[in-house]
Amino acid sequence: MAVPNTYGLIFACTCGVILGIGLCANLLVFSLFAKYNTLRKNRLDILLFSMTLADFLTLLLIPFTLHSAVSHSWPLGDISCKVYQFLLAFSLAASTYSLCAVSMTRAMIITNPYQPPTMDLVILMFVLVWALSFFISLPLRMFATKKSIGPNLTNFTFCLPTIHEHHYQVVLSQFVLYYFIPMLVIAFNYVRLALFLHKSPVMSVSSAKNTRRASVMVFLAAATFSVCWLPSYVLELCVYLGLYRHGAAWDIFYFIFCIFFCFAAVFLLNIRFCF
Repeated sequence: MAVPNTYGLIFACTCGVILGIGLCANLLVFSLFAKYNTLRKNRLDILLFSMTLADFLTLLLIPFTLHSAVSHSWPLGDISCKVYQFLLAFSLAASTYSLCAVSMTRAMIITNPYQPPTMDLVILMFVLVWALSFFISLPLRMFATKKSIGPNLTNFTFCLPTIHEHHYQVVLSQFVLYYFIPMLVIAFNYVRLALFLHKSPVMSVSSAKNTRRASVMVFLAAATFSVCWLPSYVLELCVYLGLYRHGAAWDIFYFIFCIFFCFAAVFLLNIRFCF
């Protein structure tokens, strides 16, 4: 039984809009970053550019995600599945760790404005974000495979991030490395930032307003990222435990997960322009 056409049509249209807006927004960021030297010298802008790069990579993978979600089939071979799964995990890790770096940098700038992080430290954080993302994602996707699932094993094909024997380790590792630890880091920095702003001496009205506004925007980005990725881990666990079945309830859940994933990506992209 295929996913109802209504779900597929809405999801395809949503992904198309998000892909178009996302690509235009990313290209705009790239052009601004190349044109204005001040952006390349701004500490936070460098780390936000890192998030933009990660989101751009995710956007390039949306057509494959769209086809797989709508048709319940992986159109390419096993090697392509491994590459796709690695790039998906790599872009997610880079975006997540960039968000952690942004929260750390903003906390350091606001709590210690007379000794902000040096440009060398920010560049080191940029390099570490991508290196860490690569070396964490690679072993988690070494066993990615294309596999048929379902009663007849022909019409329902997933590109899975690992083989069945390793699914518990991979799902748990992803949750801890891509979600739990980053959220703890971000939460720590924003609790620290909130306490500082609460106890800080009187600032000018404009300075206080801009500082709080920027901090709230980053916090909302982190909170949205946290909430929107929860369905991903729930769905992966359900697939591996064999709980996923075609039917109205599961199809709606699968559909909502995909919509959440796409809206999370585009929301995080657009909220960055509020800084």
